[in-house]
Amino acid sequence: MIEARPQKRETHMARTLYDIGSDMQALEALLLENDGDISDVSVSIAVEAWERELETDLHGKVDAYVRLIADIEARADARLVESNRIADLVKADTKAADALRERLRFIFETKGLKPVQTDHFKVSLVNNGGKAPLHIRVGMDELPSWAVKSETILSVNKDAIRAALTDGKEVSFASIGERGNRISIK
Repeated sequence: MIEARPQKRETHMARTLYDIGSDMQALEALLLENDGDISDVSVSIAVEAWERELETDLHGKVDAYVRLIADIEARADARLVESNRIADLVKADTKAADALRERLRFIFETKGLKPVQTDHFKVSLVNNGGKAPLHIRVGMDELPSWAVKSETILSVNKDAIRAALTDGKEVSFASIGERGNRISIK
């Protein structure tokens, strides 16, 4: 008879590894329930409890924790690939529908068709609403000043500020901070 759940072995090491796997599955389920929000109270409590137990099997638990990170990242990568595939299908469908709509417009226009009522749709050629199109026949430099919007986009020149600070110049409005840190998983 096949049991639904693997039997726990009597050795402490096997039981601990099994428990770690169960802990990681429970943590992952909790993260998924909360859309990956680790700041949610229930997720935070679970993570903190797991962190308190680290001292009993540091290497095993860190390994399980990193495996969970790798699994989640792999799933995110797969979902991104799938979402890109779906987005490409959306673009193809939209392009096909637009081309068919344009072809139908051409047929209605050239044949002078009146509205057509089908079993499911009423199709007619109608004029666009809104403002009539504006055609500008000259370049920007040939337009009079009243016809040009003056929009200036300012941005910080971080390279120049960093160079000044590195060269020892006193800059009262900026400073170079300490580098942060991150977890490297290879």
